[in-house]
Amino acid sequence: MFSTQRATTVVLSGAIVLGLGGCSLIEPQGTDVPLTGLAACAQGASWSLDMAGLAAAVTADLTAQGVAAPTVTPDGSQTMTWDLDGKVVIDSRFTLVITATPAADQLQTVTTTHRGTATGESYITGNIAIPRDWDATGTVIASVGDQNGAPLDPIPFAVLNADLDDSVGVELTCDGDTLTTHQRDGAVTQTWTKG
Repeated sequence: MFSTQRATTVVLSGAIVLGLGGCSLIEPQGTDVPLTGLAACAQGASWSLDMAGLAAAVTADLTAQGVAAPTVTPDGSQTMTWDLDGKVVIDSRFTLVITATPAADQLQTVTTTHRGTATGESYITGNIAIPRDWDATGTVIASVGDQNGAPLDPIPFAVLNADLDDSVGVELTCDGDTLTTHQRDGAVTQTWTKG
């Protein structure tokens, strides 16, 4: 009888705790720690890439490669959604039209298209975002070119790809509605606007 009474007491105690679980007297404390500093600024928001800034960076990179008189015209957008749990979704829907004049009678036009979605997670330590589990298989980047209207294959210069990935950490700054990202081995600092 003693063991039956002890078992009944344990079951009743468990039932009382479960029954009071919704009561404010026994409300469990949350385990989530509020974000602070850089993480509080960067996460929990959607960001739009400064396309004019990207075009300027690509132009500078082409000039450094020795491409003659490059111009870069962007069209479209790239957005990054970075939730409070660190999950990141980058949606790319943009085109860069690049023109160059290697000689007075030559006009090269290269169109690079970025389409699709990349996903992953990124956690902030200090001023560095550490990307993990990156999947960019949903993003397609394609380039086609012509010279004076005739197909240009291969394209005679590399078009800078500044898309984020998980190969290295990403240096961050964030101030209000402005976020900058710079991959540690990259040549480009990208600027994003919240909203």
